[in-house]
Amino acid sequence: MVWPFSRRRRVPRTGWVPPAPEQPEPEVTEPPEEPTEPPAAPRVGALRRNRWLDRQGFYEPRVTAIKSTTRQAEALNIAVAAPPTSPRGLIIGQDAETGQSVVHDPFEAYFDGIITSPNCIVIGDVGKGKSSLLKTWAVLRQLLLGRRVVVIDKKLDGKTKEGEYAPTARKFGVEPIKFTLDGTGSRINVLDPVISAREAVGEASPAGQAMLLRAVLAEALERPLTPKEGKALRVAHRTALRRARQQGREAVIGDIVDALLEPDAEAAREARVDVERLLEWGYDAAFELERMIEEDLAGLVDSPTSANVNLEAGLTVFDVSALPETGPALPIVMSIINTWLMNVLANQDEPVQTIFVVEEGWHLIEGSFAKVARRNWKLARGLGLCNVVAVHHISDVPADSPAIAMVKEAETVFIYGQAKEDDARECVRLFNLPSTAMNILLELPKGTPLVKIGTADPIIVSHLRSDLEVELTNTDAAMTSTGVIVHAEEADLGRVEAGT
Repeated sequence: MVWPFSRRRRVPRTGWVPPAPEQPEPEVTEPPEEPTEPPAAPRVGALRRNRWLDRQGFYEPRVTAIKSTTRQAEALNIAVAAPPTSPRGLIIGQDAETGQSVVHDPFEAYFDGIITSPNCIVIGDVGKGKSSLLKTWAVLRQLLLGRRVVVIDKKLDGKTKEGEYAPTARKFGVEPIKFTLDGTGSRINVLDPVISAREAVGEASPAGQAMLLRAVLAEALERPLTPKEGKALRVAHRTALRRARQQGREAVIGDIVDALLEPDAEAAREARVDVERLLEWGYDAAFELERMIEEDLAGLVDSPTSANVNLEAGLTVFDVSALPETGPALPIVMSIINTWLMNVLANQDEPVQTIFVVEEGWHLIEGSFAKVARRNWKLARGLGLCNVVAVHHISDVPADSPAIAMVKEAETVFIYGQAKEDDARECVRLFNLPSTAMNILLELPKGTPLVKIGTADPIIVSHLRSDLEVELTNTDAAMTSTGVIVHAEEADLGRVEAGT
């Protein structure tokens, strides 16, 4: 009987089956004996598999997945660095250590609570890449977001003999607003009606005409105004506005000179002195202001503001590269532009996020104009404005200047390579950087700034540019030019060879 679950093969009964022929048994060769090692002595305290844990698969990887959360799973990525910045904003470049993208935008960072001040400062030696950063991150990429960008272009292109931002402006169909001393450029009026004639109490409004006039006159006198000169200037200011209004025209700075040299009875009553004494108080101021208008500022501020000085385009470029480095013309024009812009923004019906870029910014924050710039700088948040100012060294800003507070208040800081230890040390002190940052600042290569955003740790960033940006930010055209001078003898020789 065969059991139904038996594994023995069942043979059908079909009759007699002859037996299979006998097969010779194969020879079995014994493998060579290997020397046997004595068994290892058992280790004391050796690990043993627990039978129950072994059945649960504790000693081998599980085939089935387990549930977790994103926060818990972060511990599994211990070799991956966290993003250096928020992903919201405009790309600056790559983190030089991790290769991750560095993204920042002052407006987005302010909205997210990362910073409390939208203002930026860019510091670095000549040729380190400051202009490339400003033209790309602060200008071109901001325009892509539909923002307004205003630039004071100080750097002269040695090849085109105009400001470096001229090609960028024309790419967007905008013609730069040029200021020159030969009378062929644009003009901007200190007493432009756009600029407030009255100074508001406190610092809740931009600097006005009176503050600008004091700064201009102090620059002309090369010293602060005396109380009597200040009184004579205030009375002359009101007199000039009154006379121009009576004549149905816009007052200009020349009217201030006339009011100082020709005070009337109404002005004397306002000053509570007689006409002769008021005239005496304003003599020095009038003569020096007159000289400055006719010489240093000729063709710049001596008439109403030109029609092309406006913010109708998305990009506005004020080209001041033709003005001399020395003398009062450059800081005066830059301060008037700054104050004019602030007043325009203060009077706009609907705020538009605006980037104000100043190349070679020490002209704006030095001397008599530091107070003007400081007051305008503090209004950035209320006006939807981001000031971006570039300087070479912290030493460009005097320690006792009001502008030093502007530098400290900037919460987005780009520091390019510093050649001098004193400058690097001052950057570390002023921006509260780690002590190790000093050596880093001395060794940073071109195009690689140390970036500090708010209270976050500083990041070494490799600035990235597209092909178009490289084309528009090339400032080495003059240095890489292949042009040569052909002397008269060589020119004659060339003509002879061509004739033969």
